[in-house]
Amino acid sequence: MNSQSATQDPSESSLFLSCDWGTSSFRLRLIDVERGVKLAESKRDVGVKSIYLRSVKEGIDRSSLFETFLSEECQDMLQSKGMAVKSIRMMLSGMASSSIGWVDLPYARMPFPLDGSGAVVQSRELSLDSGVTIDCRLISGVCSQDEMMRGEETELMGIFSCPTYRSIAGHCLAVVPGTHSKHVVIRDGVMQSVQTYMTGELLEVLSRHSVLQATVDLATVFDQKFKMVLESQQEAFKSGVFRAKQSGLLGGLFQTRTRGVLHSAPAHDNIWFLLGLLIGEELLQIDKHYPEELPVLIAAGVRFSALYRQAAEHLDRVDRLQFVQAEDLDNASWLGQRILI
Repeated sequence: MNSQSATQDPSESSLFLSCDWGTSSFRLRLIDVERGVKLAESKRDVGVKSIYLRSVKEGIDRSSLFETFLSEECQDMLQSKGMAVKSIRMMLSGMASSSIGWVDLPYARMPFPLDGSGAVVQSRELSLDSGVTIDCRLISGVCSQDEMMRGEETELMGIFSCPTYRSIAGHCLAVVPGTHSKHVVIRDGVMQSVQTYMTGELLEVLSRHSVLQATVDLATVFDQKFKMVLESQQEAFKSGVFRAKQSGLLGGLFQTRTRGVLHSAPAHDNIWFLLGLLIGEELLQIDKHYPEELPVLIAAGVRFSALYRQAAEHLDRVDRLQFVQAEDLDNASWLGQRILI
């Protein structure tokens, strides 16, 4: 399902706009449903949080800010593709339906079927300056008694709509790494429960706002695109994973500082120790809480898949894991949204 140029103009009824709007990023795609292809895409580092904070700071109506930004992005995309449509559908998933988003929707409840039959969806209408009317349908998140997620449920719906992964939809643990990693138990095609691990956020908070900040360099991870380019970084990551197994997260965190102070570990290496510690701890929690025979599907992008795979290899647990293919993950949001159309 690669991005393709249309050989002929698609019918208006076959088109929809797919929006995945997270806390810190915005992604908009124009999809031809009939052919299952992506006709256009744009990405912006304008997340829901930035618009919310602007509304608070400037005293501007939050809904108006969201509508203005969204209208401009949609108009630019449709005009750039020369789409002469009168109206078009849009599906929005992620934080756009949260308490800091465009519309605050109540969560759908678990158990939540992968066919989306339990989804909470609300319609809003946008009128573009070009005269195009957009039927916006906001998708709420999903919650259990004491956990919640927004956006990941739509991605998982999309992933398990792919033939490659249907065979394990009967019983598996789906892991969606990120700022807040989600571990979702799926049984008989239904999301039964979710557990959140703040792996990504802890990496940032500890690296920038704790006593560890003097001995780690978080910029290295981003500059190297989450790839360890030095053998010393590989060893640091491996040491972090083993420290998680030996001492647990709380018992291992201060080792990040002692490595730098007592052993002169360079900050550009030591950050990988901290990352290995965090990912190692997350993977160890799987063994602690879920039976060994339960298949584990890692739904991560290329950069995180490699790190989770390496951590699992160090723990001798890689045989338990399966990994979502990069292309399937890239298409997951709009595939999930398509189910709800």
